[in-house]
Amino acid sequence: MTTNHSTTVVEKRKPDPGNTRKVFHTTCREGMAEEYIGRHNEIPPEVCAGLRTAGVASLSIHRLPGTNVLVLTIETAGCNLDLERATGPGSAYRKNPICHKWEVDMETQYHNGWTELEEIHSSNVEWNRSLGLPLLSDA
Repeated sequence: MTTNHSTTVVEKRKPDPGNTRKVFHTTCREGMAEEYIGRHNEIPPEVCAGLRTAGVASLSIHRLPGTNVLVLTIETAGCNLDLERATGPGSAYRKNPICHKWEVDMETQYHNGWTELEEIHSSNVEWNRSLGLPLLSDA
């Protein structure tokens, strides 16, 4: 009996050049999820304004039911925004003391920061390619 082991090599997918969406995940510390949700229900206006000014058009956080796994989706105000430089340490957003405290509290009391997920499929890319539509990356 001959066994044929074939391995499919999948090329790393190029990101959608027009993508304005970033998705992240984290795990909320044990016993802290309800407090985390409560804090977000009372988010300071300075944080909202700071994120909006930094280029965040919309932000939503979802919880995997029955777990402490959180998924963060951010839509940016443009496809060329460097989210880390716009909102991360050293950014104008974090120079506001209320925003800085908010982010430090989130990353130390509730979770260990966010990890960006790799996009593996997008109707904006794969569907358009399948339909033979002209793509920006083809230019």
